[in-house]
Amino acid sequence: MIGRKWRKRAKRNMLLLGLVGMVMLTGCTTVRETMGQLQIYGNNELIAQSGDRYSYNFREGEAHSEGTELGFRQFTGKHTLWTADASENSRLILDLDLRIDNGKCKLVHVMPSGDIVKLADAKSDAGIITVELPEGENTIKLIGKKAYGNLKVEFSDKGTAQIYAASGENRAIE
Repeated sequence: MIGRKWRKRAKRNMLLLGLVGMVMLTGCTTVRETMGQLQIYGNNELIAQSGDRYSYNFREGEAHSEGTELGFRQFTGKHTLWTADASENSRLILDLDLRIDNGKCKLVHVMPSGDIVKLADAKSDAGIITVELPEGENTIKLIGKKAYGNLKVEFSDKGTAQIYAASGENRAIE
């Protein structure tokens, strides 16, 4: 009799311990930003790598081949907005307004060589920016660390480059 009660209690305690462990593990994975995403902001090597790693608590709007109006909260990581294919050296002129209410955020140009050029950050004023596009595949990425803000971009002149929204939109600016 005593052995049976003990086994029942042991089973119940093991089940309870297992459930508590699962809840603890699940609770740890609900953190919005991973350590890898948090490390991206200041690391040009990670920014230049292909692929995106980002999270938004809230995002309104998308990038299109003509530009974007994007509002976001709690953005962390790197998000490729556009790819610019240049068959020869070209220029891209854009009207840019990046407003950051909190956190860190910047818009960067990743050249085919892997070099990074900062186009705007929280301290930048809105205005017209000329981006020199070397021959090859250039990307424009939004980089953030717990950032709250808005981004508005309009392409006014694309030179000879083809601009594609990274969201999978297949049409380009002609």
